[in-house]
Amino acid sequence: MSNNRYYNRNHNAPPQQERKRSNEWPKKSNTTLPSKEQLSISEVPYVDTHAHLHYVLEKLPDVFNITSYDILKRDHFPSNFESCINVLCDPLSFNSNEIFPNTFMDWQVMAKTSFMYLAVGVHPHNAKDYNDYVENNMMSILNHPKCIALGEIGLDYHYKNSPKDIQKRVLLKQIEKAIKLEKPLVIHTREAEEDTWEILSNNVPKEWKIHVHCFTDSPRFAKQLLDHFPNLYIGITGVVTFGSAKNTQNIIKDIVPLNRILLETDAPYMIPAKLNKNKRSFDKVTISHSGMIPLVAEKIAQLKGIELDEVMRNARENTRNMYGV
Repeated sequence: MSNNRYYNRNHNAPPQQERKRSNEWPKKSNTTLPSKEQLSISEVPYVDTHAHLHYVLEKLPDVFNITSYDILKRDHFPSNFESCINVLCDPLSFNSNEIFPNTFMDWQVMAKTSFMYLAVGVHPHNAKDYNDYVENNMMSILNHPKCIALGEIGLDYHYKNSPKDIQKRVLLKQIEKAIKLEKPLVIHTREAEEDTWEILSNNVPKEWKIHVHCFTDSPRFAKQLLDHFPNLYIGITGVVTFGSAKNTQNIIKDIVPLNRILLETDAPYMIPAKLNKNKRSFDKVTISHSGMIPLVAEKIAQLKGIELDEVMRNARENTRNMYGV
C-alpha cells in the first residue's frame, strides 16, 4: 500500500476541523477498466489476499457508476473470484464508521460485504501517528469476526515518511498485539531487509503465519525468510509483470516454491503490465482491482514454465493454509 495520508490523534475525540477535512474525499482519476472477458482466463476459484477496495471505489470515475462493492464484483470481476482480504492500514480507516457512516468507506460496511474479509494495522508510513486513540480503534476492528489478520505493518525505508526508530517501535508493538490475539501477520518491507529480519526473527515464533506482502526485495532475503519461518508466504502482485521487477521475477523462478506463494493485487495499485501494452496514455488502466488476479498468476506461470491453473490451484490452497478462508 502506497497511500500517504496521515491521521494524527492526541485526544479521545476528533477535533471538528480535522473531522471536516476528513470528509473532503480526493478527486477521482480518469481511467479505463478491462472487460471481464480479458480477465476470464481461468476457471479455478481464487482469493485476492491483499487489496484496498475502498480506495478503488474512491478513485473510480463516476462514469463507471460503481457505488458499492457488490456492483464492482458483479460488473468487473470474473466468475471464479471468491473473496478478498481488504486491508485497512491508514488510521483514518479505523474510525471510518464514524466519519463515513453507511458508505463504502465505512469499515463496518466492508465487514458486512459477503465476499470481503478484513486485515487491519498501522502502515509504516503512518507509524509516527500511532497513539492510544489509534490503537483502540484498531483493536475494535481486530476483535470483529471478519477481521482475520493484523497488517499491513512493517518497515519502509524508501519513502522515510516516519522515522526509522519509530517504525521499528510501532512494528514491535503491533507484533505483540498479533501474538496476543493469535492473528496472522501481514508484513510490509521495503529497503529494510536487515531490520525487518532482526525484528521478525527475534520476536515472532517460528511457526507463526506470516504474509510478506508485495515482495520486491532481494532473492537472498526471500530465501532467508522462507527457510526460517515454515508458515511464511510470499505475496506477489502485478509488479511481477513489470519489466523492471527483476528481483520479484527471479525469486519466482529460483526461490519461492508454489506452495509458498499468495496472489494479491494491492488494488488500486500495481496494474498488470499486459493491460496497458501499446496503449495511448488516455486509454490506460490506472486502477487495479481484485478481478485482475488471474493476470498476476499468468505471469507466475510463465516464469515457472507451468500451466496457469496449477498456479491458481496452489495459491488457493496456500490462502486456505495461511488465512483459513
